[in-house]
Parts: sequence; C-alpha cells; structure tokens
Amino acid sequence: MKKYLEPQMGKLVLSEIKSAGELQKRIALLERKATREKKARNIAENQLERYSMEVYQTDQSLKKALAFATKKQLELEYLSKASMGDASELPLSEMISNMIELTCEYCAAEYGFYLVTKDGVEVEGTLDNAWSKELEWQSQSELQSLVNANLPLSEADVLESWSVSTLIDDDALYFGCILYMNFALSGGKIGWLAFLNKKGSVDEGIFPILATARDDFNSGIRRRLTDIYILERNVQLQESVNKLEMAKRQLIQSEKMASLGQLAAGVAHEINNPLAFIRSNMQVLKEYLIDYKSLHDDIKRELATHNNLDMSSFIALCEKVDLSYIHEDSVALLTSNIEGLNRVRDIVENLKSFSHAGDAKLIQISLNKCVDAALRIAGNVFKYEHQIDNQMINSSPLVLGNLGQLQQVFMNLFINAAYAMQGGGKLSIWHTEENHRVIIHVKDTGCGMNEETISKLFTPFFTTKPVGVGTGLGLSVSYVILEAHNVQVTVDSEIGLGTTFNLSFPVSF
Repeated sequence: MKKYLEPQMGKLVLSEIKSAGELQKRIALLERKATREKKARNIAENQLERYSMEVYQTDQSLKKALAFATKKQLELEYLSKASMGDASELPLSEMISNMIELTCEYCAAEYGFYLVTKDGVEVEGTLDNAWSKELEWQSQSELQSLVNANLPLSEADVLESWSVSTLIDDDALYFGCILYMNFALSGGKIGWLAFLNKKGSVDEGIFPILATARDDFNSGIRRRLTDIYILERNVQLQESVNKLEMAKRQLIQSEKMASLGQLAAGVAHEINNPLAFIRSNMQVLKEYLIDYKSLHDDIKRELATHNNLDMSSFIALCEKVDLSYIHEDSVALLTSNIEGLNRVRDIVENLKSFSHAGDAKLIQISLNKCVDAALRIAGNVFKYEHQIDNQMINSSPLVLGNLGQLQQVFMNLFINAAYAMQGGGKLSIWHTEENHRVIIHVKDTGCGMNEETISKLFTPFFTTKPVGVGTGLGLSVSYVILEAHNVQVTVDSEIGLGTTFNLSFPVSF
C-alpha cells in the first residue's frame, strides 16, 4: 500500500508544481496584459484630453474668428454705406445726416449731433438736432447744451482726427464720453459731428475705421462745396453774361442812335422835300377853291337875276375860271400829295423800325428788303455825284436775323461808303450763293484802305474820320451783330480803287 501511495503522491506533487508554474505564467501574462491595457488606456485618455483641448481651442478660435468676421462685416457695412452716401448725389444736409446715423449705430452711441460754428459761436441749428436709433431725429436742447459745453468750439481750425472728451462732471447726465470730429464748410464755417456714449471710453480699434470714414466724408463735403461753389459761380457768370448782353444791346442801340444823329439833317431834308411840295400843292388847291367859290357866286347871281341859267351862260362862267383845268390839275395835285405823304410815312416807318430796340430774337427775313430799308434811311448821305446800283431788288434766299440790327449793319456800311467817296463814286450791292450760304457784296469806288487799316477795322473806337465826325463804334458794333447772326465777314480793299465788304449769311431752310 505504501509502495502504491508514494508514486501517486509524487505524481500529485509534480502535477501541482506544474499547475503553480502555469498559474504563475498566467498571472504574469495577465499582469502584462493589464499593464498594456492600462498603458493603452492612459494613451487613450491622453489622446482624448489632447483632442478635447484641440476641440476647445478650435472652438475658441472659431468664436474669435466669428467675432472678428462679424466686426469686419460691421466695419465693411459702415464704410460701404458711408462711402456710398459720400459718393452719391445726395444734398449736403442729407449726406451729413446719413453720416451721423451710420456712425451713431457703428459706435453704439446713444445720440448723434450736428452743429455749425463760426469764430467759435454756433451759427446754425435745427429744432430736430439730435439723432438716436430709438427716436431718430428729435429736439434735445438739454443734451445739446451738454455737447456744446464739452466740445472745443473755439477751435478755428479743422481737427486732424477724431477726438474723445470724457465727461466727469455731475451734469454729465449719465453719459461717459463724447466722440467728435469737425470739418470745413464754406464762408469760414466749421461743421461738428458729436456722439454721446454712456461708456467712459471708446474702443481704440474703431478709430482706423472712423478715420477712413472721415476721409471719405471730407472728400464728399469738399466735392459738394465745390459743386455749390461752381453752381454759385455759374449763377454769377450767368448774371455777368446777362449784364454784358444788356450792355451790348445798349451799345448797339446807342450806336444806332448815333448813326441816326449823323443822318438827322438828311432825314429832315428827305421829309421836308415832300412836305414842301405838299404845302405848295395845298396853296394851289386853296386858290382853286377860291375859283370854285367865285364860280358858285356867279351862278347864284345869274339865277337871282334871270331866274334861269342857260347852257351857254354856264359854259361861259366855267371858262371864266378855267374849270376844266382846275379839275384836272386838282386831281394831279391830290395824287402828288398822297405820294408825298406816303413817302413821309415810309421814312417814318423805316426810322421806327430801325430805331426800335426790340429783342434779340431771330426770325426769317428777306435780305433784299433789309438792304432796301437801310438804303431808304441812309440814301440822303449820297449826293448827286454818287451812283447807287442796287441789284438786290430780285429776291434773295431767306436768312434768320433781326431786321433792325441788320439794317443798322448795312446802314453803317452805306454811310462809310459815302464818306469814302466824297468826290463822287458808285455804290454797288449784289448777292451770290455758295454752299447753302448767301453772300451780300457791298462795294464802293472810294479811297480804299491799306492792310493796317483793314486789320483795325472792327476795333472799338478806331476810326479814320476826323474828330467829331465818327464814334469809332459803327463797324465794331456791326461786327458784334454779325457774329451773333453767324455771319462770316471778309474785306477786300485797294488804295485808290475802293472797298468791298462780303457778308456770308447761312441760308434759313
């Protein structure tokens, strides 16, 4: 039995020894596994912590980026809207109001103000002088006084940048600071923009944006002030042009009256001639009436004496006063008187047409009628030794013109031609047509002119006539009139042979 148990016990011990070894191995294996798992868990926890930190940091970065993007968006919107208002065609007052509203919102200010000063004193203000997002434009006299008291209004110059004034007085009305800027206006005035904020300071980061907006705003102000200045200058220039136009019309009218003064004696002679023979004719007609009265008395006497008047006696009485001749001559005298009166009427009408100032309106006129009317007025300056060859009797094309002014031009040419032909000569007037223009030629056979005289011909107050004879304005005024009618003028002249004026008018279709 003992022999049997000993081997069995040995096997059991060996088996247990083997199991313990395996157990140790398993324990060691488990320990190594646990160590690996712990290490892996530590690594995972570290990675999770790192990932969590990265997520947190990314989230913070995204929040900062979003805040930055939002800030930039607000800045861009502010600058965009402000620059659009500055570059637009808004009136000056609306552009300033737009700047106040946008800046007030951008700076988160409670109120925005606009005032104008000159020499440190407020010179402009409105009832609705303050703007807020809730109430928009309204009157805030108390706040306005607070703003005025804390702005350097005595500054005569424009500030270089935005400025901030901190409010520390008891009268600050719960406001912490005022953000402000100023800008130059016309007439030595200074405009001020001021913004009340409850905070005691302003974020320094907004000043570069405000500076950009201020530069654009000042550019818009300068452009509008320039536009206003140009508009005012245009008004002044237009007034000057109107005055010059009035002076030109007065000069033309004065020269016209001077020309009439030179022609006064001749015109009086032209009127006196028909009046003289009308007076003579009327005297003859008066004598004829006496003869008619004598015939009437003789007939009455014959009838009273004989109670009858036979034909032979009547014929004898008529032959006594030469009744047939009286009748025939009376008709001739009356016809002559009517012609004389028509002549006087035409002279007066021409003078009225010529001397009337009228307006500068251009209408379609016939140049041949214009030349004929001028000749009728100026015709008396030509003496018996002068010949006038007016070929303008045939109709010429119509032109746009002022009849009275063009009569003045032709009359000046005719007077000068007569003066140049003091020893006698011939005045020729005719027209040609070329390239839709009608050219009037006025030629005299007078003394002629040299090149130097021709170059000064249309210069005001230049004259070759003796002192007291000419004003020196006739041709210069005529040139002004012709320029206004778009007439091209050339002069051909030769000493001893005469002068030709060529006036080229555009044809009126």
